[in-house]
Amino acid sequence: MIKWEIRRIKEIIDNKSFCHFFQPIYELKESKIYGYEALLRCKYFSDPEILFQIARECGFLYELDTCSIHNAITSMGDLQQKLFINVFPSTIVHHSFTQFIKKINLFFQLTEKVVFEINESEKIENIYLLKKNIQFLKDEGYKVAVDDFGKGEISLETIIDLNPHYIKVDRSLGQNLYNSGKNQDVIKKLLFLCERTNMKLVLEGIEKKEDLDTAKALGVHYAQGYLLGEPKPMRENTKK
Repeated sequence: MIKWEIRRIKEIIDNKSFCHFFQPIYELKESKIYGYEALLRCKYFSDPEILFQIARECGFLYELDTCSIHNAITSMGDLQQKLFINVFPSTIVHHSFTQFIKKINLFFQLTEKVVFEINESEKIENIYLLKKNIQFLKDEGYKVAVDDFGKGEISLETIIDLNPHYIKVDRSLGQNLYNSGKNQDVIKKLLFLCERTNMKLVLEGIEKKEDLDTAKALGVHYAQGYLLGEPKPMRENTKK
């Protein structure tokens, strides 16, 4: 690893050289905002995934991830809706994670508002410890979601095993949903699973009215995408 990359990552973490934008998640039945997803933005990296990838290679993924979580929570202000925050499986199973959460709880009384989204881009190395710490989060009052299902490493069997409160479906299934019978069939099967397991489905990638109308007709619970709202600083989302 190049030394300047390690130095840059450490500086970003130490100086908190990033911010969060917030994208609305809509409850489709009531046509109202249900919550917001916190999305990290850093002026040094146009693609946040590259920042997290370099942090992983430098051995600072846990530090960046928990710093991001803390910043997202402190940026939410007096938000009354749910706040969805991304977290990597390796962060959840880290030996310091439960203590980190306990410290968060000391300063913020908002466990009922926060939903931790398990990032699906990372392979799960220790499913037993992941399940244990997810149960810890649930016991503390937090909600849990599996993010970007259909894109990454987590299988349907793993989702059933983890028993999250929400399953967020990758944007590839949401885009052009209205004219894809295959994608509609997948959504129907996932909704059937949600009904059997008491999960809720969040469909990402909604960018056309036709896709939104199709999602509503299928019975999708929640949706997210540029048609419904772009990621913005929280102060812009909460303007009257």
